[in-house]
Amino acid sequence: MLSLSDITVQIGGSTLIHQVDLTVQPGTLTAVVGPNGAGKTTLLRVASGELTPSTGTVSMDDQPLAACSNREVARRRAVLAQQSHLRFAFPVLQVVLMGRTPHLNGAETARDWQIAESALAAVGLADFAERSFPTLSGGEQQRVQLARALAQIWTPPPSGNRYLLLDEPTASLDLAHQHRVLTTAAQRAQDGVGVLAILHDLNLAAQYADQVVMLRDGQVYESGAPAEVLTPSAVQSVFGCPVCVIDHPTQGCPLIVAERDMRAAPDHTASPHTFASH
Repeated sequence: MLSLSDITVQIGGSTLIHQVDLTVQPGTLTAVVGPNGAGKTTLLRVASGELTPSTGTVSMDDQPLAACSNREVARRRAVLAQQSHLRFAFPVLQVVLMGRTPHLNGAETARDWQIAESALAAVGLADFAERSFPTLSGGEQQRVQLARALAQIWTPPPSGNRYLLLDEPTASLDLAHQHRVLTTAAQRAQDGVGVLAILHDLNLAAQYADQVVMLRDGQVYESGAPAEVLTPSAVQSVFGCPVCVIDHPTQGCPLIVAERDMRAAPDHTASPHTFASH
């Protein structure tokens, strides 16, 4: 499993994350939710190894992440960032093929190309293989980058598990493609991949996640199954928004419905960081 233990991140005198514990089990999808500024992306950057915490440890399959080589980590852990900064006019399939880089010993093989094509098909863009990446819409670019991440961890490694880290993967997508992306992520979990996804939409988290971690002011406010975490009291306390939570009519998960009258809702998102116990 991917394990974050007692993680604290302090930058420029501000505490962004405070004593957070989080585990991502292979074969499950864990969603991290919380208001803007709660520390979600910071936590994912720590989990990926991009950011070293001020205190605490990150381990992958019981081995400290810091002790693993970059290539070893890259063969088993792929990351989809919020935004793509690729501006060169690469064909889409070439961008996806970049995900195979940690596995190469020289030039790409026919198997690498086949994996790239399969990953592109998995995100519904098989017909885009020859398109120039910068000409795509923001949502299409995000899906290509997801295909790149999938190609990176497409096949099980000789030892250890695979992990897929997604930072707001649905942010620039329409409704149908939000569900397609999370269906793809859930399928990877069913294949044994440990998936960690930062999500803003509580209903998407409720529908697709096995576990939900709710952050407030850099701390874990609640964690557990969606029905245990996404309660009216927890959502109002963390997001400052009164809600009704009902049973989804078809999906067997909670359905969160915001109430229209916000006049009495406390604005927790604008308050200074506090670290109360829950």
